[in-house]
Amino acid sequence: MKSVTSLLARRVREVLYVLASLPILVGLFVFAMIGFSSGSFVPLALLIFLFLLSSMQKVAEWEIRRANFMLGTDFPITENWFRHPFFSWDGAKERVTSIRSWMAIIYIFIGFFWSLIAFVLVVTGLSGVLVILGVVGVIAFSNFSRTFEVVDAGEKFVGSIRFIADSGQIRLEFGESNAEGVVIDSGVLSWNLDSYLGLAIGILLSILAILLIPRIARATAQLVDGFLSGSLLPQFEIFLNKFKGRRQVSEREVREAMDKESLQPKLSELSNREREILALMAQGKSNAGIAKSLYITEGSVEKHISNILSKLELKAGDENHRRVLAVLTYLGIKPTEQIHAEESEKED
Repeated sequence: MKSVTSLLARRVREVLYVLASLPILVGLFVFAMIGFSSGSFVPLALLIFLFLLSSMQKVAEWEIRRANFMLGTDFPITENWFRHPFFSWDGAKERVTSIRSWMAIIYIFIGFFWSLIAFVLVVTGLSGVLVILGVVGVIAFSNFSRTFEVVDAGEKFVGSIRFIADSGQIRLEFGESNAEGVVIDSGVLSWNLDSYLGLAIGILLSILAILLIPRIARATAQLVDGFLSGSLLPQFEIFLNKFKGRRQVSEREVREAMDKESLQPKLSELSNREREILALMAQGKSNAGIAKSLYITEGSVEKHISNILSKLELKAGDENHRRVLAVLTYLGIKPTEQIHAEESEKED
């Protein structure tokens, strides 16, 4: 019984999360559009644009906290995106080139269109539940009537939708109207809510909601985790660095390096996390940069690096930096001193 209650509570939270996402993301979408089209006065437009990029940190924090609270996730929040003040050249450059800010903007645009689809699906499922309750008589619907009118290129399309409570009938009337307001071509669609067809449709919509709502919530949470919490940040950095033409160690090169028979005896002793850290060391990242990429503390990075150096049997010396030697080992490059030593042995 407790597990059923927990499941229902989780489903309710997922429904509320999806329903609340639409107005929130609509507001964020409008805010982003204002930032991108803020007028022809360049100084003001630049300030608004920079403010938009700066505010993405708060947007990310809000959305991550909302997901953690409503869905029970545990996505980390990265603080202090920017080191330089807003009104400075370095601050402006930092905000324009901030990958996190642009990822948050991407989240707003993707999330906006996704929330529209999700909202429609959830409302459809809830409508199915209401139809079932109406058919079995748990709730009673009152009479309802609304008219509508659409004008397109001088042509007028009119209609009305009504619900007749006594007969449980939904009736849709529509047609084309002339200049005098007379309907010249009309049609009628009707559906009895109390029929078995109504019950079947209600059940189908309810099943659809039960199947889709958890997936919708998980997909939305993945957007938050990837674009706001930053799990996709390393992939974005690798892509941008490749685009800029910088030398980077690709995943294929990582695998090839790990598969080299000459490196297997030593590198095979490293754990997956230690290999990830060694690959980032080969890309030239500092301890702080590695911690930021993997979302771990600098203390954890230092501990892993210490284990890496120990497993690779790299000893500290006056001329050799063990971190550099570890990277050279990873890349399969022998240090100059080792090459000279091997040549001397051959000559002897």
